[in-house]
Amino acid sequence: MGVFFHDPLGMVISGGVNFGVDSRYSSGMTSLQAVAVPGIPMLTSGDDVAAVLAPHLNAVSWPDGHVGMRGDDVVVIAGKIVAKAQGRFHRAGAEPDDYRTRDCIPAALGLKAPNEPSRAAAVIRRGLAARFGGRPGVIISASSRAGEPGRGVLDRALAWAGVDMKTPGGESVTDAIAALAGAVMMSSPDCPVVLVRGIPDVLTWED
Repeated sequence: MGVFFHDPLGMVISGGVNFGVDSRYSSGMTSLQAVAVPGIPMLTSGDDVAAVLAPHLNAVSWPDGHVGMRGDDVVVIAGKIVAKAQGRFHRAGAEPDDYRTRDCIPAALGLKAPNEPSRAAAVIRRGLAARFGGRPGVIISASSRAGEPGRGVLDRALAWAGVDMKTPGGESVTDAIAALAGAVMMSSPDCPVVLVRGIPDVLTWED
């Protein structure tokens, strides 16, 4: 399965990834593409994440020339921006900070992980489905240290919505997509959202 990483500067890296999806559910797969979504503004407490992301998702350019999000794409969102929209700030030093990096966090504040991330993912998915139609998937990602020495930081799926976890390989797919999106985010550090295309067979109409 061909995999393409694409960032707004036009860099495309191809390779092969085995996502562990049962062949019964992968017959429709061709290539998996992951595209960084540029232009996401700073979110703050009370923001509607789906509403903020929608115009930027609609303007995404794909390596094959297509533009915009489809209803069978998966949106991977860094947990940090969901936490900001939930107002999960606290006074720096008052309690542990759930994020190692302090990018875009005021010096006097810390930031905790998203509250009820599964519910947050479902709300975002419904908002995107209302705007783009279809059955989009949403994954909220979080960074964690890899278990093997020397492998650095890997992104994993903190929560998801619209991904059918009853299909063989469902759970491994969410973590693999989060890791793929994390690699794209590393190449585009100002893009905390990645749009992934090519896995419609593991998506569901339900949250």
